[in-house]
Amino acid sequence: MSPPRHRSHLSLGALAALLGLACGEQDPVWTQRLPGDAPLLALQSAAVVIDATAERALVLQAEADLSLSTSSAPLGRNIPPSGVAVTPDRSQVVVLSRGDVPRRTPRDQGPALHLLGGDPPSVQRRYELSDPLSTLTLDPASRYAVLSASSNDSSFVSNPNELIIADLTAAPSATNPISFTLRSFGGRPQRLDFTAPLELPTGPRRLLVAQTDRDIALLDLEDPTRSEITVRLTSGTTRLRPAGIAVSDGEPGNNQDARIAIRLADDPDVVIVDLLAPTGDAAASNAPFRPVPNIVGVGGIASDLAFVRTDGGLRLAALVPSTRAVVLIDPATGTTSSLELSLSFDRITLVTQEAQQADETALLWSTIEGAVGFLSLGKTTGKPYKSVEELPLAEPIGAVLPVPAPFAHRKILVSRSGTSFYVLDLLTRALAPLSASGAQLSVSPDGQRAWAFQPTRSDLAAIELDRVHPKNLLLPHRVAGVADITRRDGGRALIAFHRVGGLTATILDATAPSLFTSREQAALSLEELP
Repeated sequence: MSPPRHRSHLSLGALAALLGLACGEQDPVWTQRLPGDAPLLALQSAAVVIDATAERALVLQAEADLSLSTSSAPLGRNIPPSGVAVTPDRSQVVVLSRGDVPRRTPRDQGPALHLLGGDPPSVQRRYELSDPLSTLTLDPASRYAVLSASSNDSSFVSNPNELIIADLTAAPSATNPISFTLRSFGGRPQRLDFTAPLELPTGPRRLLVAQTDRDIALLDLEDPTRSEITVRLTSGTTRLRPAGIAVSDGEPGNNQDARIAIRLADDPDVVIVDLLAPTGDAAASNAPFRPVPNIVGVGGIASDLAFVRTDGGLRLAALVPSTRAVVLIDPATGTTSSLELSLSFDRITLVTQEAQQADETALLWSTIEGAVGFLSLGKTTGKPYKSVEELPLAEPIGAVLPVPAPFAHRKILVSRSGTSFYVLDLLTRALAPLSASGAQLSVSPDGQRAWAFQPTRSDLAAIELDRVHPKNLLLPHRVAGVADITRRDGGRALIAFHRVGGLTATILDATAPSLFTSREQAALSLEELP
């Protein structure tokens, strides 16, 4: 049963605690404020505050009159900073708790993974764990959670190559979560990536790619009990460190052309791994594929990779800033062709669909020098491109933020220094610059606007993305975070959080923000306490 929902108000017990009228010794939870770094999370129709002190999630939902309804969900003890995340579809919150460390009595809490969802969000599932872990990685498809140890764990003995995989769509069981230890050749995982479904020789599969400091391991997410397949990059005394990957499923209907490309941190080679039908020992071990690596030189250290489609077939695009070039590699033959650029681009983002282009189109951007470019890949013979357009900017770019429909043809480019950003229209290739020193940006889920705020100031700006119009507001307190959510009546509300009196919120109509109609709710940290 879902927990009861309440209008936001101070209970009599909370009022007594505030006035010092409660009899006897007070529970410390009544007098402690929310930590200054308590995570503020935004779901589709609720904002969630992780209150580790009270071992709960405080859930806030907006009514039509901009008041807040509150509920709470119990969580475990000792929540690590890297143990809280929202699923990419914004439907659920995943929280990792370490419990009591060490556990001395049967009453002490054990470690667990909590899954919050529903309306209002409550604990839908709790996965018990055998050991306390600190790192949580979520699947972009919102299905899997992978837990692992970190260097900051306080456990006497920990295994950095152990991964705990939980299927969030399935109930807890003897095999969910499942523990798996990667075979190690001296390395430890540095990054985890999830592939989209791949057509492999033994059927469709999704893979978990674990990059260590010297090789990569490929784990079958459809059957984590299988042994992982390790692609060793290091032999002897020469260590090759993977720095990033790109994945391609190849041509539709062909189960022999899935590939993973690996760029190396300090080496001018790129490794392309073909995932072929298993033979010999691989077939005997029931492996889903056989990795066949091929090494291709690109003339410098690649900073980014992307598989692209051209009229000549699939190519791997490798950006090489040192030579100011995009190198196109035919993954079937290893042959290369190079396109010289006038600026040092080091990042590539495919935007073909958003730009509504027939030819594969890539957005090139630079964290090195101020620049953005558009690469249209229409030819692979002779001149290895159809068109390239480069635009200099005042500053290097630190991030590119996507915008949901109906304005998916726009991107927000955030300067590396944080002093400015640009709204880029991929259809017209126009750049609208905006200045906001130190601003943090949050794009609304309906794609209509972006919110800019600065945690040390009380300024808040709503940027209408259809005409790039900023509307500035001065709120009563410094803004710690924002959540643009669906109201109970179907409209939209913006909850601006302030770390004042524990936690305070200003609630505005997101589509027509105005201080005339806004509401302020104080003492949120005292709501819904048991």
